[in-house]
Amino acid sequence: MQRAAGYSESGRLTQLVEQLRERLDSEGLLRLDFAQELETVLSRLLMRNQRLRVLQRMTRNCDSLERVDAIRTVIERLDEELLRDLPPLLDRLDQLERYA
Repeated sequence: MQRAAGYSESGRLTQLVEQLRERLDSEGLLRLDFAQELETVLSRLLMRNQRLRVLQRMTRNCDSLERVDAIRTVIERLDEELLRDLPPLLDRLDQLERYA
C-alpha cells in the first residue's frame, strides 16, 4: 500500500502484526515468560502508528519536507526493528502453542 510522502508500508510487517494479534487472542500475556519483551514490541508498534498518523497529517497540511522526511525516517527505522523482533516472538508463541 503506497502511503503519502513517499512512505511505503511493509506488507511483511503487516502480516507479522496480524499473526501477533491472532496469537495474543489465544494466549494470556501474564502466562508468558517473555511478557516484558512482548510489551516493549507492542509499545514500539503503538509509537509507530502514532508517528504514521502524524506523517499523514503533516502531508495533508503540506508541512515542511524536512520535517516530513524526519518522521518518515523514524517510521522506517521502527519498521526495521519490528521486522527484526517480531519473528522471534512469533516463534516463541508457536512453541508455547505446540507444548500447551
